[in-house]
Amino acid sequence: MSKHLEDKNLIARWMDDRLSNEEKEQLKKSGELDALEAVIDDIDTWKVEPFDVDAGLAKLKDQNASVIPIKRSKNKTWWSIAAGVAVLFTCSFLWYYLSNGNTTVVTEIAENRSITLPKGTLVELDAASSISYNKNEWDNSRLVSLKGQAYFNVSSGSSFIVETPTAQVSVLGTQFNVSSQNEQFSVYCYEGKIKVSYRGDYEIITVGQSVILNDGKLQKSTHHSSGPEWMKGISTYDRTPLKTVISDVKRYYNVNIDLPSKYENQQFTGTIAHKDLQHTLSTIFTTMEIEYSLKEDNTVIFE
Repeated sequence: MSKHLEDKNLIARWMDDRLSNEEKEQLKKSGELDALEAVIDDIDTWKVEPFDVDAGLAKLKDQNASVIPIKRSKNKTWWSIAAGVAVLFTCSFLWYYLSNGNTTVVTEIAENRSITLPKGTLVELDAASSISYNKNEWDNSRLVSLKGQAYFNVSSGSSFIVETPTAQVSVLGTQFNVSSQNEQFSVYCYEGKIKVSYRGDYEIITVGQSVILNDGKLQKSTHHSSGPEWMKGISTYDRTPLKTVISDVKRYYNVNIDLPSKYENQQFTGTIAHKDLQHTLSTIFTTMEIEYSLKEDNTVIFE
């Protein structure tokens, strides 16, 4: 609204039909009258969720039995009517949003959580990860959005879909692990059958098989584990860039590591048992002959 119209209070006086002909003409030329008339016309089309008037009135009377009523004027202006409709509209919107919004579970650094989804699907969520799902739509769409890493034990039923920022995993009833972190993506199947889709390409894997994303393509492989090692506090790496290993360390420990660029693409092979931070850092850097020191504030300094 223009400053001139605010100062003159033309809008409020227009709604109360208190404008002179000259002022009406001025408001019409401003171009704002058309927008205001459209808003007023649109109010009649607003809808809110059905409300049980009798039950609401009975509850209101019970809560306010001792309150002395205040007499109000019957001459309501357009402003009060519009404000009342706006309140009803807002309440209806909030009710719809809160009752239909997604449920999101987030883990912090060094925190793992067990989650039971509707109908019995179990999820083990790794540190610094999150999942989102809509319990109200679960019967129609068993869809989970994942960031980070999680292990799923899916109850039988309709198709179960895990969406990640990288790729999509579709299953029926099965057990599998999905990791989608930084530039790394992998899926390990421990039971049943899984379809992994990525940019028009897909791979189907069964128990003992895995899929990783390598150079923009899905690559199928095999494994011999009965479950994800991270759930046992163990991380295993095979010729993995050090920057990826350090990214994992930061998820399990409250530590500040600014890895020098000359070390980022050096490859680490080995197994880390996450007993404590000192042990983990020693396993990595001592093995790779990288000199470092850990300060009292949990900051790693490289020599």
